[in-house]
Parts: sequence; structure tokens; C-alpha cells
Amino acid sequence: MKNTKVLVITYGFFGDIAFSSALASFLTSEYSQVDYLIGFPQMRKLIMNNPFINNVYVPRSPGPAPTTSTEFQLTYDKVIQLGPLSFTKPPVVQYKQQAGIKDTSPDYKLYTDNNLDSAVQTLFTDLPEDKKVIAVMNNWKEKTFTFTEEQYNSGIDVPNLGYGGAHRDTDKIISVLSDYFTILTVGVEGSNQQQTVNTDDHDSKSILFETSIMKYCNAFIGAEGGLCNLAAGVGTKTIITGDFVHQLYGWNGVLKKIEEPKLGPKYYFKDEGHVTLDPYLTDDEVIEQIKLLV
Repeated sequence: MKNTKVLVITYGFFGDIAFSSALASFLTSEYSQVDYLIGFPQMRKLIMNNPFINNVYVPRSPGPAPTTSTEFQLTYDKVIQLGPLSFTKPPVVQYKQQAGIKDTSPDYKLYTDNNLDSAVQTLFTDLPEDKKVIAVMNNWKEKTFTFTEEQYNSGIDVPNLGYGGAHRDTDKIISVLSDYFTILTVGVEGSNQQQTVNTDDHDSKSILFETSIMKYCNAFIGAEGGLCNLAAGVGTKTIITGDFVHQLYGWNGVLKKIEEPKLGPKYYFKDEGHVTLDPYLTDDEVIEQIKLLV
């Protein structure tokens, strides 16, 4: 193993990069240096905090499929090029299979910045002591849908609005929940977290800072996606509305048709209490479920 180096080239967006970091602890048993090439600079410091990773590189042009020159690859004893996920197995399991790692555990761990953790703990001292704190994703509305089981079965999709022709009234859900909990919004408005590419790591809206914020919240509320998976990676309980996964990847999904897509932290951390809500719940039922679960 002396002076042997491996490069892991990730594939996908923020959550996928987080999943791929789980390979590092296994690769250290075979290689003396484990480096990563990831597609988005927002994730660099978070992945660099992993004690099993030596270096993290980012290409000049961000994107989900980073590439590197042949000359760069030749400096490594092995290059592991990760590829797309099928969603039929937990992502970490699929990445391990792609990398030739025999371990089949589906979990992963993210390591936050100690200084930012301290800053968040200081900020939390000013919050009401009698209310639990929940992080709610800023673009939850764009990634959630409301439909009945009958509407889903009929499969008549309204572009951008789903089988029920409407997004959930997340403003109402959050408004009601704010009577019971302290609400902190995380993420950016709209559906494109990639617009934070020029955000400084010490800005409260950076991925690095917001991961520390989610770490100290009692729960994360939203839809399946990058922020949800970052929250789960730092040990925060997630409660996600299953309509997003159902709409896109369920047995009658618009992007893929999978009988039981393995998406969401409940598949990655089976004993940590993560919850995916029934996709057919009404908004009022979602509110009651969250109140009970938190």
C-alpha cells in the first residue's frame, strides 16, 4: 500500500457527492492517498472535512459529470469513475458496487466545520428554549405535489404540477407549524441550489454553513434531494413528503417507473427514525404527521 493513490471521480449533484464520500473509509485500507474530483465547488469543503480523504479537486466548469485529463489520471494507481444511479438500490450500495467494494452498508457520514458548528451553537442560544427547531427547505413547494391515489393511478400529468395539478400549500403548512416549532429555512429560493456557486463558505447560505445549521436542528422537513441527504448525513432526523419521489420515480412516475424506488434517508439509515410520508396525505394530514413525529 506504500505510496499508492486512488482518485474517485463523482457523478451527480450535491446528494450524490455526499453518498460517494462513503467510499473513502474503505479505500484507505488499500491506498495511502484517497483523492476526489467532484463536480461542484459548494461541496468541496464539506468533503474535505472527511478524515479519510486527502484532496478534493473541482473542475473549472461545474457540472454533474466532472472530467479530468489523461495526464492527471496517470498520476494515480487507480481511478474510480462513478456513474448514474438506478434508484433500485440505496445510492451508497450502488457506488460501492461500482468501486468494487464488497461492504453493503447503505449509510454515510458527513463532517461539518468546527468553527461553523460553534457559530451555529451561539446563534441557537438566542432561539426560544420552549420550542424545538426544525429546518425547512426553501424550495419545498417546487418539489412537492398533492394528488389522491385515484389521480396518481390515472396518470394524467399536468406539466410542473403533477398528477393532482397542484403543489402542496407549503406556506400554510409552515405557518401552522411555526406555532409549535422554531422554523429555520435552509437552501435557496427556487429549485436550483447550484446558484450558490459563488457563495463564500462562511456565508450563512453556503452549503457548508447550512449543513452545520441542520446538524443542530431537531428535524429537517422537505422533499427528497440534496439538502435532505446532507441533513441525514450529519445525523438530523428527516421527514420528507413522499409525493415527490412517487411523482417522479414511483411505479407510475413521470421520469422512471420503479416499483419501490430506494430514495430517501429511511433507506440509508434504517435505525435512525427517518420518515417518508404517505404521498396521498392532504396538507392538513401532513401537518398533523409532522407535529406527531417531531
